[in-house]
Amino acid sequence: MAHIWLLPLIFLVCILLAVFNHKKHPKYRQFPCPPGFPIIGNLHQIGELPHQTLWKLSKKYGPVMHLMLGRVPTVVVSSSDTARQVLRVHDLHCCTRPSLSGPRELSYNYLDIAFSPYDDYWKEVRKLCVQELFSTKQVHSIQPIKDEEVKKMIDSIAESASQKNPVNLNNKCLELTVSVVCRTAFGVSFEGTVLNSDRFNKIVREALEMLGSFSAADFIPYVGWIIDVLTGLQGRRERSKRDLNAFFEQMFDLHKEGKKEGNEDFVDLLLRLEKEEAVLGNDKLTRNHIKAILLDVLLAGIDTSAITMTWAMTELARNPRVMKKVQSEIRTQMGNRSMISFEDMDQLEYLKMVIKETWRLHPTTPLLLPREAMSEFDINGYTIPVKTRLHVNVWAIGRDPDTWKDPEVFLPERFMDNNIDAKGQHFELLPFGGGRRICPAIYMGTTMVEFGLANLLYHFDWKLPEGVEVKDIDVEEAPGLTVNKKNELLLVPEMRRSCAVFNHKNRRNYQRTPPSPPGCPIIGNLHQLGELPHQSLWKLSKKYGPVMLLKLGRVPTVIVSSSETAKQALKIHDLHCCSRPGFAGARELSYNYLDIAFSPYDDYWKEVRKLAVQELFSSKQVHSIQPMKDEEVKKLIDSISESAAQKTPINLNKTLLALTVSVVCRTAFSVNFEGTVLNSERFNNIVREALEMLGSFSASDFIPYVGRIIDLLTGLQGRRERSMRDLDAFYEQMFDLHKQKKEEGSEDFVDLLLRLEKEEAVLGNDKLTRNHIKAILMDVLLAGMDTSAITMTWAMAELAKNPRVMKKVQSEIRSQIKNKERISFDDTDKLEYLKMVIKETWRLHPTTPLLIPREAMSEFEINGYTIPVKTRLHVNVWAIGRDPDTWKDPEVFLPERFTDNNIDAKGQHFELLPFGGGRRMCPAVYMGTTMVEFGLANLLYHFDWKLPEGMKVDDIDMEEAPGLTVNKKNELILVPTKFLDP
Repeated sequence: MAHIWLLPLIFLVCILLAVFNHKKHPKYRQFPCPPGFPIIGNLHQIGELPHQTLWKLSKKYGPVMHLMLGRVPTVVVSSSDTARQVLRVHDLHCCTRPSLSGPRELSYNYLDIAFSPYDDYWKEVRKLCVQELFSTKQVHSIQPIKDEEVKKMIDSIAESASQKNPVNLNNKCLELTVSVVCRTAFGVSFEGTVLNSDRFNKIVREALEMLGSFSAADFIPYVGWIIDVLTGLQGRRERSKRDLNAFFEQMFDLHKEGKKEGNEDFVDLLLRLEKEEAVLGNDKLTRNHIKAILLDVLLAGIDTSAITMTWAMTELARNPRVMKKVQSEIRTQMGNRSMISFEDMDQLEYLKMVIKETWRLHPTTPLLLPREAMSEFDINGYTIPVKTRLHVNVWAIGRDPDTWKDPEVFLPERFMDNNIDAKGQHFELLPFGGGRRICPAIYMGTTMVEFGLANLLYHFDWKLPEGVEVKDIDVEEAPGLTVNKKNELLLVPEMRRSCAVFNHKNRRNYQRTPPSPPGCPIIGNLHQLGELPHQSLWKLSKKYGPVMLLKLGRVPTVIVSSSETAKQALKIHDLHCCSRPGFAGARELSYNYLDIAFSPYDDYWKEVRKLAVQELFSSKQVHSIQPMKDEEVKKLIDSISESAAQKTPINLNKTLLALTVSVVCRTAFSVNFEGTVLNSERFNNIVREALEMLGSFSASDFIPYVGRIIDLLTGLQGRRERSMRDLDAFYEQMFDLHKQKKEEGSEDFVDLLLRLEKEEAVLGNDKLTRNHIKAILMDVLLAGMDTSAITMTWAMAELAKNPRVMKKVQSEIRSQIKNKERISFDDTDKLEYLKMVIKETWRLHPTTPLLIPREAMSEFEINGYTIPVKTRLHVNVWAIGRDPDTWKDPEVFLPERFTDNNIDAKGQHFELLPFGGGRRMCPAVYMGTTMVEFGLANLLYHFDWKLPEGMKVDDIDMEEAPGLTVNKKNELILVPTKFLDP
């Protein structure tokens, strides 16, 4: 009874604690949470393979599960929907990293990319790595190194095959990725250095283990670090850091001794930036920053691709049906070639499915690197407080029966007929993560895995060692940050086709090369091109045939000049030659090939083209902008009516260009043409100069070393730079006008691109920047304005030269339209003869007479002639339109030739290719066609057209102006007479 006074005190303390806890933890909806112990919480439930343990717990507690790992509140999400909420919906709320002992030690206090907090430093160093190491362009540039290293691997395995020795594929795949990464990132060859040793492998493995190991200090405050010291973990971390540090220093030394002259690799770049005292974020770049950045390149680049290849080969060995099917695909596509090329990968659809299925079951990082909540948000109605750690269990998502049927079965066919990929937008498959913290090396990693596996499966058949059966192959996982196969994968290779390998060197002796006109030293056939190359090449083709080889300086170039050879280039072998060569003018004006027309064939090009088609060139978009066309055409008709009233001649070149400029600016940019800088001679000069720079002859494109000097001496380089500056200033002015004048509530194409830039959207493997936007707009601006105006000008010139056709087409239009005041968009569907007139104009006057050149990505044949890799390929559409084997009386303007046939300009009829064909076909076919039809229909409906006084039909010339697009050289002057006055 003496201590009874303590009872109210205890009661008061309990009330105060309850109030305190209530304030500290608001009334959040309670997470499902497995019961834990004091101090350690749920740590005892994590196990050696946390992703597997958490998957089992999620079956009971659901896809959003809360755990207390020591004193650290942790949320684990285990479904595609909850992953989408974390990585997309609430990405910005939780895109930083928590503090972890292993990464802090090894990354020099979070100076790398993977473990750095979300701040300006992280943004800038990530951008640097993407641009200089992981971009599509860089991946393509290092392909020769991959080719060499894969060939070494094949030769090494071939030796084992000859002796029927098993191969340790864990080691082989790791050696390959080590060699490629060290050569591409560090400029140091793997062979004959400290890298080629067990010591190096141990350094890498130990570092990865330290990054992923359980550290008591990360979960239990105050005493955790003592536990790490007592268990020896702290000592191991310090040794691992010393080993890595020594390795980096040795790497710098080897790099300085062994790098190729003239090539600045990634290490060169970082060392130069250090010397220049460059600032990333708010940090001045130091040697520690460089080592931390290289840590990510070294560990992630080497480890993840090798792991995926090992798991893929494991699953294929366990599933002979799949092995047989994927090998059949590869070997059918490759034929009997001795080596697989990088470009061949696009054709291997089933191989891509095999890799996706491997990523689904065996993601290299089964628990994505943890995130930390920077602000409060909700997932599935559960509140995630600030400082909560978040784990996305990618391994569990890959086994979710609500997402995948028979999830434990290795079945690549599940990816057939769907568009699921690994780029972070499909949350069922996240091997590279998603959101802002997605791995920046997706393209490099994917291509490495595809290329490595394709070669392993093409050159060898794989059998199990004697006495081992399929059921004996285990899929046990080794613990760590990345999860490899625990036990070695031993398979016995059998060489499939050694004869082709040994005979490869002799094969070229038997290749047929196309006929070729004689050339001169150094310049080759350049002197034979003339001012209008399409005409000169047409004349040469009459002598040398429809497949002709020229040496333009040092560049082998094939010209095809018939519909049949065009079909072979653009359809049959489209995939072999759908990339673009490098050109000085295009490189300068497109911000290093960031546009659509001149970009190489890669994932960036595919995605930016798809974006342009969907948002600007689709049928739906063309129909939606018709009211703007109606307005601009009405202005045109009103303007011509004034000239008609005064019987004043009209310059149709300028009038039609003004129309297309107005339509393009309003539809693409939401900027009205009138009363702006666009409506000026200055603007016309900018457009014309840019087009001339894109199509001009540049010595540096054909003659190495001295070509650039020639361009400087001739003033061409200076003109290009001025043109680039003028265009750049124009784009900025366009953005300003657009912001001032665009219609409220409507998002146009520029809005869309600027929004994507703000959201740090990724196209291909490139983060969208202002330069990307300007390059894309260059295509819209120059091609959209120029080509339609050129076609209408040539059509009016031919009609003026052919009064019979003029009369016939006007009769059709006026009889169909009757006495309507306006022509509607739908009316043009009825105008069959007008469509024939336009086709005939395209036949004789294609706007791009030589299609933009292609470049052979792999060897193929046209008419039995071999086209080697890196050969440039031109399709002479102008010559095809004048081919007497295809067209009767080809020089006569005769629209009736299109009566009763189905020839159109959509790229499937190779007699008529005004928009090109194949994958590189112009995406604006429908928009361009409807613009020409609608413009011409109005000109011919509202007015009769006569020649100026004293001029005869014979006086109308058809001379062409040189350039990438070919307009009428001299102005077309005609006198309009109003036909219909409502």
